[in-house]
Amino acid sequence: MCSYLFTLVVHRTKLCCVYKFLFRPKWIALHVLIVALVTIMLMLANWQLDRHQQRVAFNKILIERVDAPTQPLEQVLGEFPVASDAEWRSVVVTGEYLQDHDIQIVNVSQGGRAGFDPITPLQLSDGRLILINRGFIPLGGTVQQAPTGSVTLQGRLRASSAKRLGAISDASSGMLTEVQRIDLERLQQQMPSTLVNVYMEMQSSLPADDAALSRIAEPTFSNGPHLGYVGQWVLFSLCALGGWFAIVRREVTN
Repeated sequence: MCSYLFTLVVHRTKLCCVYKFLFRPKWIALHVLIVALVTIMLMLANWQLDRHQQRVAFNKILIERVDAPTQPLEQVLGEFPVASDAEWRSVVVTGEYLQDHDIQIVNVSQGGRAGFDPITPLQLSDGRLILINRGFIPLGGTVQQAPTGSVTLQGRLRASSAKRLGAISDASSGMLTEVQRIDLERLQQQMPSTLVNVYMEMQSSLPADDAALSRIAEPTFSNGPHLGYVGQWVLFSLCALGGWFAIVRREVTN
């Protein structure tokens, strides 16, 4: 027993001598760097995993709303007064276009082509307005005025758009005829009546609208590349740890 303990002590002493270099300042700096890199990469992997889970949850809601039966606008607004809850639901609405309040969403693309979306407010029976995205027109194209008189439209509701980081801003005052996004609060400034808290992407019109208009593209249900990014960051973390072991082993064997 004493012999075994003595051998064990000697063995551990030798190991301590062999790996004593790990406590030198430059090696401590390497350890800190590796730990920091692995920590950051695992945090990024967790962030991408969260984004994947959020996308899956969003797609579930999106599919449920897109597949729901079409309902009158007033019924949907009454049942879902919060814009985010009403978004993506299919509605039918009847009203009259206000011809002198047209707007264009610029710098948009669809089907690989750049273009614009014409937006026209529709006045409801109670006097309120809902902005209608009538479709997509490629650059160089022209669009006729919206139909006159009473029209019945079917389409998807969308919530007001927020400016993304780094995106172009619309002027905060004055009359806008071209915008980067539909910001209902901003566009309310130039409307003659109250806007409802959502706008609509038109899918069909009776009577028919301009034949040059293309329907706004359908929403996509892809979960995106986030899971792939999770795997990449985990792999990078393993590579960093593997590199650390390789460096230490080389130092020991030299």
